[in-house]
Amino acid sequence: MTTDQIVIGLAIFLLAGTVKGLVGLGLPAISIALTSLFLPLSEAIALIALPTIVTNVWQAAVGGHFWHIVRRQWPLMLPLTVVLYLTVWLIGQKGPDWAFVVLGTVLIIYAALGLFRIRLTIHADLEKPLAPVIGVVSGFVAGLVGVPIVPLMPYLQGLDIKPVELVQTLGVVLCATSLTLTASLLFFGVLDGPRAMVSGAAVLPALGGMWLGQRIRSRLSVEQFRLAVFWALLATGLYTVATRLL
Repeated sequence: MTTDQIVIGLAIFLLAGTVKGLVGLGLPAISIALTSLFLPLSEAIALIALPTIVTNVWQAAVGGHFWHIVRRQWPLMLPLTVVLYLTVWLIGQKGPDWAFVVLGTVLIIYAALGLFRIRLTIHADLEKPLAPVIGVVSGFVAGLVGVPIVPLMPYLQGLDIKPVELVQTLGVVLCATSLTLTASLLFFGVLDGPRAMVSGAAVLPALGGMWLGQRIRSRLSVEQFRLAVFWALLATGLYTVATRLL
């Protein structure tokens, strides 16, 4: 990575952290979407490793339902982490060219769900049989493009979970995901010394952005900002797909 790329990457993490502080989501998705525009996807994935661990550990620890969530979500988390590890192992240090198309498609779906306020309702009887399937698909997506937001996020948001517990549930599941992703990247040499240093440096602007976003939340229309974020992710996803297919 050049000095200019590092500076731009750190600025992106500041922006992504600010978005997360304002609307409570989007740090890995925005970071991957923007850094992948000027970096190979494997490098973009490596950069999010440490910032996502720090933010997800904090989110997983707050709420008082940690072990209850682990007992309920282990049928989802176990296949997710195993398939994620296997996917990183199979694709190696350089992912396939079509991985960018998958990334763009994931961003488009995620943005569309947010813009149209589409929320699934999953009956309690379907949770157990669906959990391993969602885990396998989300693990593959996470290993390929670094973010398991589809189908993981719509699935978790569709379960009968109280809003406060849902925030911690997302933290627990994504914490397991980010820890497995980071361990896999380290083991297979994708997250090498220089990349690990830049990823570690990105923790500070990500946390600083979260603090900034929380401070200015009362001064902005969070709903309008949230819509702007989803429109930006949609545009990025469409651009990513278009540049790879055309």
